[in-house]
This record gives sequence, structure tokens and C-alpha cells, in this order.
Amino acid sequence: MSKDHDDEPIFVRSKWGTSRYVYNPNNPIGVALVIGSLLFAAGGMYYLFSSSSWSEGELRDAVHTAVRDLESEPHTFSSWTGGYDRLIRDALEESGEGPSNGGMVYVDEANDPYDEDADPSVERFEVTAKDVDAAFCLSVSPPEPESALENITVSLSITVEEGRC
Repeated sequence: MSKDHDDEPIFVRSKWGTSRYVYNPNNPIGVALVIGSLLFAAGGMYYLFSSSSWSEGELRDAVHTAVRDLESEPHTFSSWTGGYDRLIRDALEESGEGPSNGGMVYVDEANDPYDEDADPSVERFEVTAKDVDAAFCLSVSPPEPESALENITVSLSITVEEGRC
């Protein structure tokens, strides 16, 4: 007489002297739960240790590479292409620097509308990354075109300063 594994319960009492229930490896669903739990735990550990974070040197290299790339050729803008912040963020991602699976990098406009001494011919952006204390202030000229309905081509000049704007 053969014993059918489908008759086995999915959970059984632990044989370690406790009253806990554990997966039953004699049931096909119990085996699937054991394997699934192990795969889930392994995936979680991989995610935790491979989650990307920038180092200060990687962020510095990415900023300088992005600035060099942005200044190397003229850029065309229109009302649908986005502003300088998007252009800078894209250049940072395309720089090839930083963690292998991306990582969060932030580009925030840093112009103070109440600063009467601010140079109107320059727009400032602050570049930071998650888990990094370093920040870089980019001063971009000429100013971003105002809601261009037709394409406008500009050549950018960017200065980089370490630290917040």
C-alpha cells in the first residue's frame, strides 16, 4: 500500500520540542513553501546589499563628466522638452559614473527669488544624492528659455562649486 503525499498536512508540529507549526516537507505544497521562503529571503538579502548608493567621489566624477558633456554641444529646447534640471539629471545618469543600478540623484533649482543681488543671467541648481553628504552647486548660463513655443538652441556655460548653493 503506497502513501499518497497529498494526504499529508501542509503544516506539522515542530519536532524540536516546541508547539510551533512548520512547513511539512512531505507535502508538495509544503516543499514549495520551503523553497519559496528560501528564494524570498535570498532575494531580499540581495536587494538590501545591492541597493545603490553613491559615494562622494562617484557623485563628484558624475557631476564633472555631466558638465563637460553638457558644455560640449548646443542643446535645443521647446515647451515639451523639459528644463535645465531634466537636462542635468539626464546627463548625470548618462555619465557612466555612480552605482551600477542607478541610485537616486537629485537636481533641485536653487535660485532664490528674494535675493536682489542674484545675477539674472545665471540659473543655479543643487545636485545631491541619497546617502551622500556632498552637494554641488551648478551655475548655468544663459538662463533657461521662457516657455519656448518653437525650438531654441543654446550653448551652455556651467560652473561647478562644491557645497550647497
